[in-house]
Amino acid sequence: MIKYNKGTNEYIKKNDWYYWTEQDQNQGKYICNSCLLDYYYEKPKEYLKSVENKRKRRVFTSYVYDKTIS
Repeated sequence: MIKYNKGTNEYIKKNDWYYWTEQDQNQGKYICNSCLLDYYYEKPKEYLKSVENKRKRRVFTSYVYDKTIS
């Protein structure tokens, strides 16, 4: 289930892999929290290659350490 944020009138994008990667082949792909954490901790080279936008990397990292993604 994808949560809806009434404040922004959009669906929450933290599990939308296209949002993080900005790559067309990932459009419509949603990834669970544990898979996102696995990518971040267990496959850091793949994570860095996939998430090239530095601002989004910082947001992703803050989500991990603030336990938004847990």
